Amino acid sequence: MKYRSVFDIIGPIMVGPSSSHTAGAVRIGLFARYLFSNEPKNIEITLYGSFKDTYRGHGTDIALIGGILGYDTFDKSIRESLEIAEQKGINYKFIESDIAHIHPNTAKIELEGEGNYLEVIGKSIGGGKMVIFEVQGFDVELSADFPTLFVFYEESIENKNILEKEISYLKKFINKYKFSTSVIESKSLVTIELLSNFDSIKDIFNKLSFVTNIKYSESI
Repeated sequence: MKYRSVFDIIGPIMVGPSSSHTAGAVRIGLFARYLFSNEPKNIEITLYGSFKDTYRGHGTDIALIGGILGYDTFDKSIRESLEIAEQKGINYKFIESDIAHIHPNTAKIELEGEGNYLEVIGKSIGGGKMVIFEVQGFDVELSADFPTLFVFYEESIENKNILEKEISYLKKFINKYKFSTSVIESKSLVTIELLSNFDSIKDIFNKLSFVTNIKYSESI
């Protein structure tokens, strides 16, 4: 893989050469890693737009896998992420999609392992920044600049009102929140960006009988 040799450290915070195609991609992968809460056994990544056209030459492939392995944007291990994944027995696959997506630098990450499955879609928007806009089929809009709770719950107006009330009590700890519905009937999600990591907030939502699952992602 001779193209790997063009990589170098650019500044103190990222592996180059492109903040859009490497640093942003690492952060998408790292977000998926945090949300999956474990090391996956199987990885499938669908690439769209310029990600699909240039991912080998620009290192988007090693960046995404590196993030999923838990490496931050400045970690030199990103350069060997494909080999490291293979050594760990992790299966990975890249799919090049010709479907025109909402943003040219878009990746869909699907992780599977130990009976768990996660699907995340994100876009790299330049300068090492990214936006996650879909999680498990739910529309979201997250920068991952804040620790984030994902509260999945049984859909009803009453349940939503109860969640709204609980969130209002916690507003001094919250940056923003968003309710989302899914194509899956009777399932809903509220994403809550926290100003800090407060485990007690997670406990508050865990006590609600209609909450079906809670996931958490650290800030990146």
